[in-house]
Amino acid sequence: LTFSLSPISRALMIPKEVMPLVLIRPISGSGALAVLDGILKAHGPDSFIGRVASVMQGTTETTFYVITMYYGAVGIKATKHTLPSALFADVVAFAAAGIAVRLFL
Repeated sequence: LTFSLSPISRALMIPKEVMPLVLIRPISGSGALAVLDGILKAHGPDSFIGRVASVMQGTTETTFYVITMYYGAVGIKATKHTLPSALFADVVAFAAAGIAVRLFL
């Protein structure tokens, strides 16, 4: 799956090594933390890949969990525009992480 998404990662200027984090982060926070740990152990925290992964971990949210918990707590059932908007925000944050690390670090 990561290999098939490599054209998208190149277009967004994201290293292909962090694509597993991109895939798991909107779904599971603890799973994303485990993926981040593997990336940092493999590439190091001060590498470009490690920095991009760290910025992604800090700037994105577990979208599905947040929508389920917050909307479920107040009884909202219509999430028509929330999910696409939140996933679009995640994509923007992933791309911005790659750009920001290139520019500032």
